[in-house]
Amino acid sequence: MTRAPKRTNRPEAVKIDLLDAAARILTERGIQAFTLDLVARDAGVSKGGLLHHFANKKALLDGLFMREMEAFRDDILASMQKDPEPNGRAARAYIGMDHMENGEKGTPALLRHLLAVMLLEPQLCSEWTRHYWETIRSTGLFDNMTPSLLLSCLAADGLAIWDILGADIIDKKNREQLHALIEKLTNFSNTES
Repeated sequence: MTRAPKRTNRPEAVKIDLLDAAARILTERGIQAFTLDLVARDAGVSKGGLLHHFANKKALLDGLFMREMEAFRDDILASMQKDPEPNGRAARAYIGMDHMENGEKGTPALLRHLLAVMLLEPQLCSEWTRHYWETIRSTGLFDNMTPSLLLSCLAADGLAIWDILGADIIDKKNREQLHALIEKLTNFSNTES
């Protein structure tokens, strides 16, 4: 069953539909069921149409990963603009302090599946890791990195990995205390020399 409406000569709309279908299939069925035929069918596109935009499965997964990284970068930059305190701003944006305060759930399921793909494909792991750090560096996160800011980012990454893996092992009270401590580390950098 197709989910996308018919499109006439709108290549960007087709590409978006293909990436949306790829994300749905990856999160609902996992990488083992992820095929180009299934993605094309779900997007309402012929396999040839899919191959016009994405030459192979790797290119489609790359496109999905790059889209998620762009959204992540845009979230970081938007969060930085909203933060009135310049010291530690990039670190707070990176670790998502504004999301933590609003009680939003951690990393979406799509990232869990993209992480699984990375673990299965060493070439993708190398390429995507390099792109991830290039994306993060472009936000200015490392421009004035202090040990406490780095520690806050690493701690938040550790919590995010647990969220990605679905390890619900920290109760709400402890999670709130960890978030408070991580935020304190982003403010502590004011006193570091």
